[in-house]
Amino acid sequence: MERLSDLIKQQVNITDYARYSGFTLVKKGKYYSLKEHDSVIIDPIKNCFWQNSVSGSGSSIGRGGSVIDFAVYMNDLSVGDAIRELRAWVDYKNIKPAAKQQIVKKNKTLNLPPNAGNMKRVFAYLIQTRCIAPSVIQEFVDRKMLYQDTHGNCVFVAYDFDNPEKPIFASLRGTNTYKPFYGDVEGCDYDKCFFVDNNSETICITESVIDAMSIMTMTLMDEAKMNYLVLAGVGKWKCIKNYLQTGRFKKVVIAVDNDEKGREAAELIWNYMDENFSNIQKSKVLPPEAKGKDWNSVLQGMKKG
Repeated sequence: MERLSDLIKQQVNITDYARYSGFTLVKKGKYYSLKEHDSVIIDPIKNCFWQNSVSGSGSSIGRGGSVIDFAVYMNDLSVGDAIRELRAWVDYKNIKPAAKQQIVKKNKTLNLPPNAGNMKRVFAYLIQTRCIAPSVIQEFVDRKMLYQDTHGNCVFVAYDFDNPEKPIFASLRGTNTYKPFYGDVEGCDYDKCFFVDNNSETICITESVIDAMSIMTMTLMDEAKMNYLVLAGVGKWKCIKNYLQTGRFKKVVIAVDNDEKGREAAELIWNYMDENFSNIQKSKVLPPEAKGKDWNSVLQGMKKG
């Protein structure tokens, strides 16, 4: 019988996994690069990658390897976690589950971008372009979860669930509608991702902070607020484990994008909860297909249509 790792390398397409992880592929001749990491080169024929900006060994060009190595280096997973995540992509009949491995977390420092000291461009972008309610934006500002950096970007900041004074995650969103820009700040904790704690027993899972803010805008009149867990690419969905295992939450609302990768992630989350958290209530509410693939598109349609 072939090893699971060998089957993963043979059957899991690295370009599909890169897209699933939230990266944007850019065609470069017979290869691909990533919009978010232009030093990364993917060979779709050999099903491998390398990164020119990181020194390798021997005659290789930088660091690289198989789809498993990609999951380790680009998604910051241990080898064991990478294999466990990728096994869902493989027809692995008669393969026994791999033994659990202890995850060794890397020490990282989250370096937040400098604050511009004003919010002019952020407010204009979120209200006029994204149709987010001013009260929702102001709540993020008051909770120190949003500011404008010196480049005019939105900086969304999340704090540790166990230590509310400690920032652990920050994502950037450009305010220039003609040159879209987004990305995560170096040092983000992908084991916890971006959590908005509203002291609720319900967690709503979205793909972006703006999607979460869009749902908040559309439910302003609701008496009860939900918590929000924003994934940094749908490939990071297993961070929900760190919240559900606390025992504090009774319901999960899966509200990811209504596109191919979003629907795949929704199914994986649903099945994962069936197997590991069957005592927690769950529901799936995706954006209506006729109104857009994500919740901000739905909101914009309501406000502008």
